[in-house]
Amino acid sequence: MGEGMLEKFLQYFETNSFLAHGYCMTWRTDLIALHAISDLVIFSSYFIIPTAILYITIRRPDLVPSRIALLFCVFIFAWGMTHLVGFITLWEPVYSFEGVLKAATAVVSGATAVASWTLMPSALKLPSTVMLEQKNDALARSGQEQQRAYAELEQIKLELELRIQQRTQELRDKADALEQMNTSLSQYAHFASHDLQEPLRKIVSFSELAIEEDTARGPDLKMFLETINESAKRARNLVRNILQHAELDQHTAVIHQLSLKEETKHALETHELSIRDRKGEVKVDIHDIRVRADPTLVSQILENLISNAIKYTPVDRTLRVSIITQLSDEGMEYVITDNGIGFDPVFKEKIFEPFTRLNPGNGVIGTGMGLAIVAKALKQLGWSIVVETAHMQGTSFRITIPADQIVQDEQE
Repeated sequence: MGEGMLEKFLQYFETNSFLAHGYCMTWRTDLIALHAISDLVIFSSYFIIPTAILYITIRRPDLVPSRIALLFCVFIFAWGMTHLVGFITLWEPVYSFEGVLKAATAVVSGATAVASWTLMPSALKLPSTVMLEQKNDALARSGQEQQRAYAELEQIKLELELRIQQRTQELRDKADALEQMNTSLSQYAHFASHDLQEPLRKIVSFSELAIEEDTARGPDLKMFLETINESAKRARNLVRNILQHAELDQHTAVIHQLSLKEETKHALETHELSIRDRKGEVKVDIHDIRVRADPTLVSQILENLISNAIKYTPVDRTLRVSIITQLSDEGMEYVITDNGIGFDPVFKEKIFEPFTRLNPGNGVIGTGMGLAIVAKALKQLGWSIVVETAHMQGTSFRITIPADQIVQDEQE
């Protein structure tokens, strides 16, 4: 039974009873070449196409389900094989094999057709080129909007950081101002408990002695009244200087263009009588320079420094004061030099503290507030000062005016 079926199967595929297609074409070379070349080109194309589909499916499995892609590849390759067999039948009449191959191709074709319609809904959902371009444009616009929003957020962030820095700096400035005010209050409290009480105590004590002396008609009445008068003046000067020092904390600088030569002239005129009484010599050599500064602060600085030079020069010396200006790396230096008693250089920084008097026993009447007022005024102007001194050999105060505050600098 098995051998009979095998014989029938082999007979089905035998070719002796058939003629090749070439006979049908009477072996015309042109027809045979046309069919042969066409079948070979079609077979080659149908072999290359599924290869490309398989490659795309492997690289992009998200585009088409792999089973559908494989089915299309088999379908296309099967059609290619029919053309290869057609090429063979030009010389070999393998029509039975060709029929079986076409039957298999028909099955694959039907399955592919069914699969094509099942794939249709998903294929219709795929966006077209126009839709993809629109979506790309929308994404690009969305990206631009996001970039603009991000840029705006960055700008807002920078502004907030800047405001925070400004606010922090304002709080620091206020804290520094409060610290300075607390220091001043502490100094004023010390003054009220010590310096101010001393002249007031003398006023009370000597006024009581004056009353008793007046009652007794004693000879010391005039001396008592003079002591009272001097103590009252000293107390008045103390209060006045304290008020000047305190007012600087609330002073708002008003900047003008000032002539240093004119400001020096006005300050010297204020002390003209004292200089004349001392038969003093004042040498002035100042550039014709204009600066941007507050006139009130500049006046307090110059008047206090000139007063200090007069006050601390002993009466047994001829008063000599030198006021000059000279260029420096930082800008301009304004230098006031006297031939007074000077002081120990160890105290160069301490002399600018309120109520500091380094020579209280030399017959000098002072409140210890003049140089403190100078230091506070200089700080508000942004100027700096250094002191050069030696005991009993005079003092030189060197003020530096920043270059950016100088308007004019011409040697007269």
